[in-house]
Amino acid sequence: MKWIKKVFIKDYNNTTDTTVRVRYGMTARIFGIVSNFVLFAFKLAVGLLGGSITIIADAVNNLSDAGSSVVTVIGFKLSKRPADREHPYGHARYEYITALLVAFFVLTIGVMLAKSSIEKIITPTVVTVSVFTYIVLGASVIAKLFQMLLYKDFGKAIKSDALRAAGMDSRNDSIATTAVIVSSIIISETGVNVDAYFGLAVSLFIMVSAIKLMKDTVNPLLGTMPDKQLVADIKSKLLSYDGVLGIHDLMVHSYGEGCFFATVHVEVDAKMDIMVSHDLMDNIEREFEEEKGIKLSIHMDPVERDNEEVNTLKEQVLDALIALDNRLSLHDFRVVKGVSHTNILFDVVLPFDCKLTQQEIESCARSAVPDMQQKVYLIIGLDRVYV
Repeated sequence: MKWIKKVFIKDYNNTTDTTVRVRYGMTARIFGIVSNFVLFAFKLAVGLLGGSITIIADAVNNLSDAGSSVVTVIGFKLSKRPADREHPYGHARYEYITALLVAFFVLTIGVMLAKSSIEKIITPTVVTVSVFTYIVLGASVIAKLFQMLLYKDFGKAIKSDALRAAGMDSRNDSIATTAVIVSSIIISETGVNVDAYFGLAVSLFIMVSAIKLMKDTVNPLLGTMPDKQLVADIKSKLLSYDGVLGIHDLMVHSYGEGCFFATVHVEVDAKMDIMVSHDLMDNIEREFEEEKGIKLSIHMDPVERDNEEVNTLKEQVLDALIALDNRLSLHDFRVVKGVSHTNILFDVVLPFDCKLTQQEIESCARSAVPDMQQKVYLIIGLDRVYV
């Protein structure tokens, strides 16, 4: 696909640039509009001439693909709009919205075709198959496979869920058209009219694909776990700075591909000058936006490094928690001694599928705390893993 990129997409390697992303989307979708409309026209002609509901269903499916390409082009255009007063996080999620509209459109087409197929099962009609039928259907399979490769390649280049979904849809279309060819062969060679049954199968296939596409597009709108590689890159870069002792409570929010906001707690030595630490946080935030395009907000956590009593107690509590569930971790461990009692404060990080209760965690942690002269209170916060 490299030659297509060179011809139609200026500066195609700079995939982080918004303008280049839009060019990728526009190129892929204009190709989709033209090729799908041509396939629709030829298949409709063959289907009407031969009286085949299966081929007509496949033709209408191609028309829906052309329509979805038009909607997606609009989505790419809208996603390029800059942030404004009403949408301070930008408009990149328009890609997801248009993909959802496409899914609804495809589902509607599938339901309509299923209805027509059932009617044909009840009232069969004569179906004729010609050489032209096989030529058109064979060319369609090849065209759809080429579409699939182009959409997947472009989708991978710009990390676009909309284009990846289009690639999956093109693959499904090639399978559906193959089923149409099988139907035509059976009718031609045996005389058994299976057209309506294959038409129903194709329509059901279209509906299942549409439902899966809905799920894939709704998930990022609801909010999902960020990409593992992105999280690893963020952690690696943060820990590479001199003065950063550790990080926790990292959250990454996506407002569309290439539009990320993140928050994190960064641990620094409590003895370091606060102005020096603050300057380091400012530099980190600025470099993340310049180099990775991530708007990062940092909460600075000063930690004691040379208090042996606190460090030992922290290790004891952590060991007890890991024995309870080896996926647990803790942070912000502090010991505050008062006149009449001692407070031990820390946060425990739990996976979302962990069923441990606050009481179970507190009981486990308390078992690791040695007897003290004062009364001891455990103040434990529970965090969830967001990355």
